Amino acid sequence: MRKGLIGILMWLGLLTGCHAEPTYQGVSVVTYNYTPWDLELVQIVDASGGVAATGMVPSGGGEGSVSCCYTLKGTEFVVKWKGGDADLMRKHMYDGKFDEVLFSKETKVAFPPAKIPPGDGPAILELHIYPDEHMEMAISRQLLGQVRIPIVETTRWLYKNHKEDLVNYRSIHELRYVLAKVTKRAWTRYRIENEGDMQGYMYLYFVVASNFENDPDVASVLQNLNRKPGDFGRFVAALSKEKIEQLKSKGTPPGDKDV
Repeated sequence: MRKGLIGILMWLGLLTGCHAEPTYQGVSVVTYNYTPWDLELVQIVDASGGVAATGMVPSGGGEGSVSCCYTLKGTEFVVKWKGGDADLMRKHMYDGKFDEVLFSKETKVAFPPAKIPPGDGPAILELHIYPDEHMEMAISRQLLGQVRIPIVETTRWLYKNHKEDLVNYRSIHELRYVLAKVTKRAWTRYRIENEGDMQGYMYLYFVVASNFENDPDVASVLQNLNRKPGDFGRFVAALSKEKIEQLKSKGTPPGDKDV
């Protein structure tokens, strides 16, 4: 009888353990910002009121910027985030209108129970904010290499390899602000996020013609439902000089900042 009772209690304990809400204790937090906005503050709030926060995440940024250490519980979270357009934020930094150009939003995020990967590094809770403002969470032990849309790396590549064509841009920072806005269009329309595809898309936009998508040949590749990651980048790399000149001559000036 006693053994049977112990067995029942053990079974009940196992059942409770299986259905208990997960607890992420002592985790670091990284926010990956794929939106065009500079974010002043990001807070992840669990159902019991636990909070993890990240501050000052520029558009396209987040990798390597860690805040520590937090405990969050459960599978349902609310992300409270505040930010704005970088140009407007700079313009109104000291005129008393700074708060007027900021937005404050709340977004619900579901994060199913996830095991913390084995390893020696700190556990990192990742928050990925996509161009359409939906959010996804993940957990890893990797501080680098977790970027899903390479905005910063594409900016560096473009500035390094085509700086002479970017005469309307005062700095790499200005280029990143605009490139993040163009990324929103590229991602929402075509789900461009592969590194090669990003390079091809931004090369055409910033170096060739801002309205390159209107070309039938380009449009057919972008709109192909069977297009695989990397296909568009390879298509752009294979364009002939004659085709590039045709796109330039028929298109609008490259690098339009009014996105």
